[in-house]
Amino acid sequence: MKKPHRLTGRVAPLTIGHEFSGRIEALGDGVTGWNVGDRVTANGSLTCGKCEACRSGRYNICQKLGFLGVGDDGAFADYVVVEAAKLFAIPDGVDQRSAAVAEPLACGVHATHLLGDIRGKDVVIIGPGIIGIGAFFGAKYAGAGRILVSGVGEYRRELIEKYGGTYIDVSKVDLEEYVASWTDGRLADVVYECLGAEKTLDQAIRISKPGAKIMVMGVFGKKPVVDMNTLQEAERVLYTSQAHVNEIAEALDFMKEGKINADELITREVTLDTLVEDGFEYLIKHGPEQIKVLINISGEC
Repeated sequence: MKKPHRLTGRVAPLTIGHEFSGRIEALGDGVTGWNVGDRVTANGSLTCGKCEACRSGRYNICQKLGFLGVGDDGAFADYVVVEAAKLFAIPDGVDQRSAAVAEPLACGVHATHLLGDIRGKDVVIIGPGIIGIGAFFGAKYAGAGRILVSGVGEYRRELIEKYGGTYIDVSKVDLEEYVASWTDGRLADVVYECLGAEKTLDQAIRISKPGAKIMVMGVFGKKPVVDMNTLQEAERVLYTSQAHVNEIAEALDFMKEGKINADELITREVTLDTLVEDGFEYLIKHGPEQIKVLINISGEC
């Protein structure tokens, strides 16, 4: 990052990392409601607090939005500085290790909030990474009827089926044909696109019924061509979602209530000393097998 960040003015090199948990080591001047030693996680967004979005409470779409690890130093370190207003207490019954997964799960909860009432609906989620899994839990606990998750390989089948979903491996099964059969030709009421590819966005449009809602959560590496005629002719509605606001609290509650076992989502654990070879380089070779890699910095988890 050579261009100064629009909010902080920082440029690389920066310490990365924005999904984390820890204990409060020190409090800034005037901070109340928190104590040294409290177990916390946090919303890692950096916001101006002045624009219309921030003033309305939608700071996740701040005009100068940034994130720890991108606009300022992040959490791949012994210490990180966080705005007190963006802290969330880790409830009793949830360990610090699990709480580190709350942030990406909150993305799925937030996206589901934006969709409104999806109770009883047929939902399809394209992409079974941590964002797609967050969407799965968000939809499930919002009362969705049936949920179908599509991915490549069998790595997520056991997890999805354990929580009552249906999983298909699209390297073996045609997604469009399966959805048509699964819905008796009606097609899906709601589709989450969680990969960020033109092909899967196109599929999301084609497997959604007239009037359906399509939630785009994937981050696109290049601008996609969108089939606007198919989208528009059936009044399908395209939604987008950016991060989250206060939904980390809901994700933590799901863990506390036993609705999500975060241990099942942490598929590998490394240390700062071994992060490159055991973390990044390992993911290059084994990425599809992994859901979330945890970096244990203090040894406390």
